[in-house]
Amino acid sequence: MAQQPYQRFRFGTPGGGTLSIGPPGPVPPVVRALIFANIAIHVVTHLTNADGAINALALIPPRVVQNFEIWRLVTYQFIHAGAWHVALNMLMLWMFGSELEQRWGGSFFLKYYLVCGIGGGLAYTLVRAGVADPTVGASGAIFGVLMAYGMWFPNRVVLLGFLFPVRVRHVIVFLIVIELLQGVESTGDGIAHAAHLGGMAFGYVYLRWWGAGGSGGLPSIATAKRAYYRWRLRRLQRKRFGNGGGNPTYH
Repeated sequence: MAQQPYQRFRFGTPGGGTLSIGPPGPVPPVVRALIFANIAIHVVTHLTNADGAINALALIPPRVVQNFEIWRLVTYQFIHAGAWHVALNMLMLWMFGSELEQRWGGSFFLKYYLVCGIGGGLAYTLVRAGVADPTVGASGAIFGVLMAYGMWFPNRVVLLGFLFPVRVRHVIVFLIVIELLQGVESTGDGIAHAAHLGGMAFGYVYLRWWGAGGSGGLPSIATAKRAYYRWRLRRLQRKRFGNGGGNPTYH
């Protein structure tokens, strides 16, 4: 079925070419639960003791490294700095995560979401191991969701800034370049660029090696061995035959 050129986030019925605001169908249960949890936790923490919640639950790299407070790699994803912060993250989760959950199922989508969030936290911790400034937010997981959307629907067209039609794969490349540039320049803008890139990187690896088809989970030893042998076979073929077009493609 041909894709309509200006179909935004696969809005409207498949092939219908109409524009609407939101993904097709109802909000799936895991995305709905994540949105509810993030908003509820944000409201409760800011009505009670936001500073205490940040101190106890935010990602603070020295405490993860020195005190082994590894729960922060999960809890920081559910704490947000302000209303716009949580609103934007949940909007992105709804727009891009809903269709992924519909395709994969709730169990795999939740695993993937948490893997990306934890991966983003690990990347941030490694880069900022000596910095005690806390970081909060689900952006690492959200950037992982964006990466998955780009891998599954690379030719889907979105309206960048609600004005310019751009293919999703180009949006993903643009985001990676911007995050790399901002991370290298250390702009001091208060944004955890390392967490964004880490979430995308962990998401890419998870889907490429262990999550194809949305039915996988954490890698087994047998799966890791098969991946290693496929890599070695491709490497030997490149050494012997070069990179010509006659080599088989492995998926």
